[in-house]
Amino acid sequence: MKRYPSIPQSTGQSFQGLGVVHIFDKLDGQNLRFEWTPKRGWYKAGSRTQMVDESSEQFGDAVRFFHNNVGEWIPVCFKRKPKKLVVFGEWWGPNSFAGMHDPSDEMRFTLFDVCVDNRGWMSPSEFRKTFEGQVDTPRYLGAHNWTRGFVERVFNHEFDGPTFEGVVAKDLRGPNLIMAKAKTKAWLDKVYAFYPQHVAERLAAS
Repeated sequence: MKRYPSIPQSTGQSFQGLGVVHIFDKLDGQNLRFEWTPKRGWYKAGSRTQMVDESSEQFGDAVRFFHNNVGEWIPVCFKRKPKKLVVFGEWWGPNSFAGMHDPSDEMRFTLFDVCVDNRGWMSPSEFRKTFEGQVDTPRYLGAHNWTRGFVERVFNHEFDGPTFEGVVAKDLRGPNLIMAKAKTKAWLDKVYAFYPQHVAERLAAS
């Protein structure tokens, strides 16, 4: 089952300018993936690194929520019925933080990327046209030039739009999904305040 690629950080020497890209709100939760065919329905589910199902202690609630509330709506968003889908989304709630959830939260699954048939990733524009207003998707924050200055604006809360954690930049260039991420100072400060240094550094890079 296809895995979601790691999103490069845009800090220090690892920074790469991307030109004009599509910016989306980065939600703070857990990455999940599901695979669908017309005959088998949603027959595979996984976290970022492993296959899971409804019996999973950690992800069972998320899998059940997807099957009961989200899955049936995704295929019907297409004008032409696909032969295969692999979808990726975030499992999160209003008080989720660094992958941990508040048991009292009303959780949701937000779809953020889709692979269709054998042609690969949907472009950000195609994704928005297909799904916005139909299923839950991340807030679109416009097209912006991905420069060090823009990343600093996100970090310093001078760019309006992110819920809390930061933003993700995307563009489809040929078959390749180009991505980068930028975190806010408030989110990073909270991570380093809540966790030991070695854990905080891992989470900051996630």
